[in-house]
Amino acid sequence: MNHFDIHAIKAFDDNYIWAISTDGQAIVIDPGSADEVINYLDTHQLTPVAILITHHHHDHIGGVDTLMNLYKDCTLYAHSQHGLSNAVPVDEGSQLDIMGLNFTVQMSAGHTDSHLSYLVLIDGVMRVFCGDTLFSGGCGRVFTGTIDELYASFERYLALPDDTLFYPAHEYTLSNLKFAQTICADRIKKTIETAITDTQARLENDKISLPTSLGYEKQINVFLHSFEPALCHEMAQKLDCADDGLAVFTALRIAKNNA
Repeated sequence: MNHFDIHAIKAFDDNYIWAISTDGQAIVIDPGSADEVINYLDTHQLTPVAILITHHHHDHIGGVDTLMNLYKDCTLYAHSQHGLSNAVPVDEGSQLDIMGLNFTVQMSAGHTDSHLSYLVLIDGVMRVFCGDTLFSGGCGRVFTGTIDELYASFERYLALPDDTLFYPAHEYTLSNLKFAQTICADRIKKTIETAITDTQARLENDKISLPTSLGYEKQINVFLHSFEPALCHEMAQKLDCADDGLAVFTALRIAKNNA
């Protein structure tokens, strides 16, 4: 059985370009910049066989053309609305067999209207490359999608096992937790405080806060707390909104936008 490495390639101020590798080959997810990817591939003597795109924002696709021109045998996968003419189109339910792995494509709209997640089982654990839909402690802003779609995408994530690992594309954990601290249900505050301390320690030691498990997010992510009736009720009172999951989720996103 192959051993797979999953590595976060840092780009820009806070982007992570994820790379899955084994036996000299690699799959690259959301290469917003090419230089960092090329350096990583060269350093580790890897050849990219596929690029997976979650959505069309420049910090996720900016390096695609350079990489595709350099690595002629690499296959690009993206939604037809991502604006990448040389891509194999994928959508909800698409199955991709790459490098001995079977990826399932899941629509996870909200941040954008054509946002995708790529789900794959590695070493018995489900891994979700979720782009900008879910962040540790938070969620993506709504641009071309809708808040209803984002809420529905979170609802679908909640159907996955608690040990599912999420690989978001940004290091936003600390800012999300500090926001959560201001609005979370009172019984969650100590959990959030501990998470802030742990995250700060990791970042100060030049580590990253990701990936994150669904079980952990259920503890510290206030957007997921909108699906828990008791926690939702308390946050509804603090946010002065309807005592309803979608209403609280929406109010949280608005409050985070203004934080």
